[in-house]
Amino acid sequence: MPLQLQIIAIIFAFVFFALTIQLVRKGRAEVRQMKKWLLLAVIILIGALVPGVGTRIAKMFGIVNLTSLALFTLTGVLLVFALNAHMSLINVERQIKVLTQELSLLKEEVREATEDEQ
Repeated sequence: MPLQLQIIAIIFAFVFFALTIQLVRKGRAEVRQMKKWLLLAVIILIGALVPGVGTRIAKMFGIVNLTSLALFTLTGVLLVFALNAHMSLINVERQIKVLTQELSLLKEEVREATEDEQ
């Protein structure tokens, strides 16, 4: 890996790490949700500091260069993150639906109770 690319990757990893921490500190994200992004920043940093390991792993899988391995791996990781986020969204939508139904039933009970008192 060329030195310029290593420097860019190291800077990117630090900026990404700092941005992730900043989001947590300002309350715009929760630590439990940001752990995977922090891990990704650490992996990018390790990959930039020790590029020979990534090249050996790529050759072990029969991939010609490290860039192809990185693109394929990061695409896979981001797809898993997207699937995880989508599953969380589905669960929240289901909870909202149940809460809305329960609230409607409670409102009906309150309305009936107030009518019975009058």
